[in-house]
Amino acid sequence: MRNRTIGINVRVNENEKKKLQRNAKRSNLNLSSYLRKAGLQKEIYTIPDEELRKVYNGIVELKNEFPYMSEDEIKEKITKMQSDFLDIYSYKNGDDVDGNNENMGN
Repeated sequence: MRNRTIGINVRVNENEKKKLQRNAKRSNLNLSSYLRKAGLQKEIYTIPDEELRKVYNGIVELKNEFPYMSEDEIKEKITKMQSDFLDIYSYKNGDDVDGNNENMGN
């Protein structure tokens, strides 16, 4: 059951609505959730979908090529994916800009 039963009407122009919808989509939120978070001054994270897809594709590629790769090639690919993932994580959380990745336990 929903606890949110009170509606708020907000008037915007067409361009503002499109921008709000685009920002909500980038954050992987529906428009109501996006506006609620913005209005309550909660953090809103933009999810870098394209970058996550690249890391995922790298994992799939590694899985498929694993039997044919040397140990050094495997380590190199895993290290690259780890670095890419940490870059995405740091971007999303707005921290570790110095590359220490302290919040990931490294």
